[in-house]
Amino acid sequence: KMTMISPTNKEVQIGQTLKDDEFIGMVRREVMDEFLRKRASENGCTLINGLFMSMTSPQSKDEAYTLTYNDFGEGDGTSRQGVRKTLDVDVVVGADGANSRVAKEIGAGDYEYAIAFQERMRIPEDKMEYYKERAEMYV
Repeated sequence: KMTMISPTNKEVQIGQTLKDDEFIGMVRREVMDEFLRKRASENGCTLINGLFMSMTSPQSKDEAYTLTYNDFGEGDGTSRQGVRKTLDVDVVVGADGANSRVAKEIGAGDYEYAIAFQERMRIPEDKMEYYKERAEMYV
């Protein structure tokens, strides 16, 4: 179960129609992203620490997509500078989050989304009972 709470403290119960064996899925991005990177690398992908900038689509089935990106190399990417590079690829997977540059580039259209964050904290055990099957999202 989930309660969504607005900046004016209006509460909306999300999932009231959920059955006991149904749920609202959420992932911890720091865990999921690392899992996906590791799995891709183990299966032969070359990982690039970079920022997608644009894409040129193929004009025929024999051509590749050309991606333009800023390559951060071995750095941590905090400077957000990098070296502008291009890369020809056969497939593009747009797994770059809620504000996807890839989705915008291919004209995927408008879509509704919620950007959420998760905070973990300790609370007294007697108060924890309420949250065992519930999450609160402040928007």
